[in-house]
Amino acid sequence: MNNFSIDVDGQGVAVVRFDVRGKGMNVISDEVQREFDEVVETLRADPAIRGAVLVSGKASGFCAGADLAELVDSMARWSEARSQEELKAGVADAGSWSRRVRALETCGKPVAAVIAGMALGGGLELALACHYRVAVDDPTLRLAFPEAGVGLLPGAGGTQRLPRIMGVSATLPHLLDGKPIGLADALSSGVVHATAPAGELLEMARRWVLEHPGAVAPWDEKGFRVPGGGAQGSDGYRDFAPAMAARLADGGDRLPATGNILKCVYEGTQVPIDSGLRIEARYFFNTARSARSRAMVRTFFLSRQKLAKRPHRDDPAPLLERLRLAVARECKALAQEDVPETVLNRLCAQVAVRSEGAGETVANGSAADFDLAEAGSVEQRLLYAQVLAALQALDEGLVSDPLEADAIAVSAGFPAWTGGPVSFVEMEGMEAFVTRADDLAAWFGPRFQVSPSLRERVVAGQGFYG
Repeated sequence: MNNFSIDVDGQGVAVVRFDVRGKGMNVISDEVQREFDEVVETLRADPAIRGAVLVSGKASGFCAGADLAELVDSMARWSEARSQEELKAGVADAGSWSRRVRALETCGKPVAAVIAGMALGGGLELALACHYRVAVDDPTLRLAFPEAGVGLLPGAGGTQRLPRIMGVSATLPHLLDGKPIGLADALSSGVVHATAPAGELLEMARRWVLEHPGAVAPWDEKGFRVPGGGAQGSDGYRDFAPAMAARLADGGDRLPATGNILKCVYEGTQVPIDSGLRIEARYFFNTARSARSRAMVRTFFLSRQKLAKRPHRDDPAPLLERLRLAVARECKALAQEDVPETVLNRLCAQVAVRSEGAGETVANGSAADFDLAEAGSVEQRLLYAQVLAALQALDEGLVSDPLEADAIAVSAGFPAWTGGPVSFVEMEGMEAFVTRADDLAAWFGPRFQVSPSLRERVVAGQGFYG
C-alpha cells in the first residue's frame, strides 16, 4: 500500500500508520479510500490481530480531510446525474468514505486513534469512528469540521456521531460555523477520551486496545440515547427550533449546507446510526452537486490555493470602488422608487459589498408599507448591478482575472453563497444571466446592459472558468 502500513506487535496490536505518499498532510483521496478497504479487511480477518491503533506518519497532524481537488471532480460528475440509476449511484459514491469508516467501527475489534496536530473534516470523522481517542496535550491541537465554510457538509458521519457524543445543542456551532472543538470541551464531552504528551500517546492507545477486547461504539450498544434526547428531546425542543430560525434568517438559507446540516441532525438523531448515516449521505450528495456549493468550493478553496502561490496580488481598491459605486447608484434609484431605507439597508447587508455609505438613503414610507414580495426584485437588482460592474472592471483590466475578482468581492462582503460576482454568472447560467440583465435594462435603464464580450462568450459557449 502507498498510504498505509500495518505493523503487528508481539501482543497482537496492529499499528496502522496513515502517511499519504507525496503530500505534506494526510488527505482522503480515492486511492486512500481503496487502500483503507484493505486495511479494514486485514484487521477484521487476521486472527493474530487483537485490535488496532491508528496513527499519522505526518508531522502536520492526523488528517486534514478530503482531497478537495478530487472532490471537485466528483461534484461536477454528481451534478450531471438525472436518472434514478445515476442519482442512486451518485449517493453511493458520495457515501463511500462514510461506509468505509463505519466498516472500521464495526470490524469486531477495538480500534484507537492517536490524534496530534489537526483532525479536520473527514479526518475527524475517521477519528470519531474509532472506539477510543487519545489526543496530544498541546494547545495547537485543532479539531474541527470546516466544511460549511466552503459550501459542504460533513459527509462521513460528522452530523451523526458528533451529536451522539456532545448532544444536539452543543454540536450545532461546530457543524454550522466550523467552530473548533477546544481541548477542554473535547475531553468533557468525550470527543477525545484522554490526553497525554506526544511521546506517551501510542503506548496509552495500545494499552487501551489490550484492555478492551469487546469495545463497540456507544451508539451500537442497546438502549443508547442521544444526550439531551436528540432534536426532539428536552434540549432539542428548547434549542433546535430557535437555532434553526436564527441560522436561516438574514440570508443564512442561501448557504448551500446550512439547511441540509440541520436536516441531517434533526432527522438522523431520531433513528439508529446506520439509518442516520444514509440520511447524511443523501444530503451530502444533494449539497455537493448544487451550483452554489461548487461555486463556494472553487472560490474558498481552489482559487485561494492558486492565488496564494502568486508572487503579486491585485490591488483590491479599484474593483471595490466600482462595486460600491454600483451599490450606491442602485440604492439611490430604489429610494426614488419609494423602497424604504430599512429594507435597503437590510438587503445591502445581505448581498452587497461592505461600504459605510451604501444603503444610507432617504426614502419615503416605512418598511411596514413595503410589499415584501418585492424584496426579491430589489435584491436581484443589487446583485446584478455589482456583477455587471465587476465584469466591466474585468474587461477594463482593473482586475486581472476571475479568481481575483471573486476573491476580492467575497472578502469585502459580496455574498459567500455566490462564490463571487463572476462565479454568480456561471451559477445562474451565462445565457440566463444575459437574458435577465436585458430584461432589467429594458425596465430600469442602460446601467444593466451587458458588455459585447459577455455576449460573445455566450455565443461561443465559453465560461469564465473554462
